[in-house]
Amino acid sequence: MTEEKKNIFRKESLNRLSSPERLDELMQVVNPQDWLPLTALGGLVFVALFWSIFGRIPITVSGQGVILRSRQVVEIQSPISGQIQDLKVKVGDCVKKDNGDDINDPEEILAVVDPLELKQKRQLEVAKLQELQRQDLQATTIALQRRQLEKAELQQQRTSLQQRLKDTQALTPLLKTESTVSIQQQRENLLKRLQDMQTLTPVLKNKRSDSIKQQRVSLQQRLRDAQAKAPILQERVKRRQELLNEGAIAADRVLEAEQEYTDSLQRVSEIQTQLKQLDVDEAQAEQGYLDNLSKISEIQTQLKQLDLQQTEAEQKYLENLNKISEIQTNLKELDTKDKSLEQQNLEATNTRKNQILNSEQEIKRLEQQIQTNSTIKVPYSGCILELTVTGGQVVNPGTRIGSIQIEKPNEPLLAITYFGIKDGKQVKSGMAMQITPTTVKRERFGGIVGTVISVSPFPVTKEGAASTIGNPELVESLMSQSKESQIEVWAKLKENPANFSGYEWSSSKGPPDLKISTGTTTTVQVTVDKRAPIEFILPFLREWSGIN
Repeated sequence: MTEEKKNIFRKESLNRLSSPERLDELMQVVNPQDWLPLTALGGLVFVALFWSIFGRIPITVSGQGVILRSRQVVEIQSPISGQIQDLKVKVGDCVKKDNGDDINDPEEILAVVDPLELKQKRQLEVAKLQELQRQDLQATTIALQRRQLEKAELQQQRTSLQQRLKDTQALTPLLKTESTVSIQQQRENLLKRLQDMQTLTPVLKNKRSDSIKQQRVSLQQRLRDAQAKAPILQERVKRRQELLNEGAIAADRVLEAEQEYTDSLQRVSEIQTQLKQLDVDEAQAEQGYLDNLSKISEIQTQLKQLDLQQTEAEQKYLENLNKISEIQTNLKELDTKDKSLEQQNLEATNTRKNQILNSEQEIKRLEQQIQTNSTIKVPYSGCILELTVTGGQVVNPGTRIGSIQIEKPNEPLLAITYFGIKDGKQVKSGMAMQITPTTVKRERFGGIVGTVISVSPFPVTKEGAASTIGNPELVESLMSQSKESQIEVWAKLKENPANFSGYEWSSSKGPPDLKISTGTTTTVQVTVDKRAPIEFILPFLREWSGIN
């Protein structure tokens, strides 16, 4: 063990230490040359630490894409439905853009189609037109008959109303005149009678009253005279009776005296009767006066009734005028109804005619469509890249026929790339990317320098990508690694005319014989972030130490 420790030091050092000479000198433990490795190691550690803090490691995401011009390759879809009778082009043929005229230029036609659906529609429309014409003929006949009946009925009503109007207009003034004249005459007669009665009644009453008073006074006087004379005559009879008894006078004288006495009594009785008759006459006069007053009241009542009759006559006259107005209104309503019925018939006829006209126009339109839709044309000038239909196949609107390369040589090439949603959401406009054609080794040539110009805000489906690229099979190969929708990123390529490819490469001038063209598939890397190396170490240190 002691031997092993001695072997650690050099022999010269041990001999020098064992010598008692120069004990006052410092002992050299490490040779200065031995500091070089330590210094180098410390420098490396310092550099590594400095780089781990201030250095940056790029974070990239990868995707697959294709180089093409903006909507360079598009799908050809059938705008019509029908059975393809003849394909006029094959892959590689070039066609002209449809100029929108009705002339079938052979260079514009892709295929000739038998538009079965349009022909069926035309056949149905022809049947509809025939049915409309039949219905129009039948409806016209029925409408004519109904119109004749309506006119006859309206004419009958019009004649009746006109006769009523004529009679009412003729009779109304006559009735008013006659009624007015009759009432006026009656009023005049009654007024005259009333005036006479009002004038004579008090006069007659006064005269009769005065006459009765005078007669009563006269009769009362006569009664008093007769009553006063009766006892005298009675006394006279008595004396003559005595004289007769004495024989002084003849019996005739007694009879004469008795007769005068009897006549006197009779006159008294007559006067009393006359006085009673005067009471009766006075009562009758009073009754006559009251009767006259009653007659005056009756005449006044009759005058009021005449006023009422006059009012009723005026009311009846106004009612007749209203009837005339109503009849005239009814006549106007008949005219309006006649015009309305005529208008309804005209509208019904126009409706049927319009339906027939629309059907005829629809047939013409369908015939025009049959002629127009007998050929399939494209809205672009370009060359056919792919055909997916064959002769005899039935196509519908939207059926994919193939793809075409649009002739836009002045448009710059763009790179379209598809990323997974997680990676694609990290890509932003303006970020740099490396676009490497799949036929080029990235390790040797790097990639074409590009700049992101747009990122789809939402994931796109394979169908949407196929609509953009124009080749579903190519889309399937680009997006086959992911079943979910992906983010679509467009980028422009940085040009460099000094390179053979015409574009700037990241680590070289690119392959000396590579010409970039549309349809070139690519793998793409985008630098989405740059992080310090220590950021990758810290999570492991935290996990190892248990520090959150």
